[in-house]
Amino acid sequence: MADLTLRGMVIRTVDYRDNDRILTLFTAEQGRVDAKARNCRKATSPLLACTQPFTYGEYQLFYHKNKYIIDQGEVLESFYPLREDVGRFAAASLCAALCLEGVQAEESSEAIFSLLYHTLSFLTYGENDPGDLTACFLVRFLSLAGFRPAITHCAVCGRDLREDPLIRFLPDRGGAVCMACSPVGRRIGKTALEAMRRMLLLDDDQLGRVRMKEPLRGEVLSHLVPYAKLYLPGIEKAAALFASLHMPPQATEQE
Repeated sequence: MADLTLRGMVIRTVDYRDNDRILTLFTAEQGRVDAKARNCRKATSPLLACTQPFTYGEYQLFYHKNKYIIDQGEVLESFYPLREDVGRFAAASLCAALCLEGVQAEESSEAIFSLLYHTLSFLTYGENDPGDLTACFLVRFLSLAGFRPAITHCAVCGRDLREDPLIRFLPDRGGAVCMACSPVGRRIGKTALEAMRRMLLLDDDQLGRVRMKEPLRGEVLSHLVPYAKLYLPGIEKAAALFASLHMPPQATEQE
């Protein structure tokens, strides 16, 4: 395989041996790329800064013994404040975990890359609640990755739900479901469904417009996070950390 020069974001780091690190880079043109950074954990390493979580940088890779090795790297955006705020770090970690699970290697993912970049930018430098940005990322990512939940029409029969007095949200059925198709399951309010619908209409640079009050934010997240875990089970650990900080316990009894 040929050597590469690419721009990407660090969405996973795994420490290896004494001073090495295995990185998963998320790139717009080539999806996920795994690469080894030698001696990058030494305090004097020129690769130290560009191998930190969430860093967006330009990397020069060479192919050796069936793996890519990072030869040089330049930080383009560190998103450093994320590492100083546990709540925002948890939100960014969940977004990165979704990309790790939902983006394929060697497959162009420009739309998802743009979504992640803008979400991390607002998490780092914006004033939005991290839960608002994560909810927006979730519904938009699921749509782009091919797991879009039904919102305005029943996931089972396809009937328009916007006039229904009571709607349920069932991840294993594909999202919102009418009463005729499922008389049991967790209810979801029309305001929560409308919030999801509006989030899908935004451009990536408009994510800062998402501002929900706590009850609505909690309701939206309480449906989207389990939905995402069902279809992308590898996010479980990141989702648990996020939930412990941003999702107060909510009733989940079948109704």
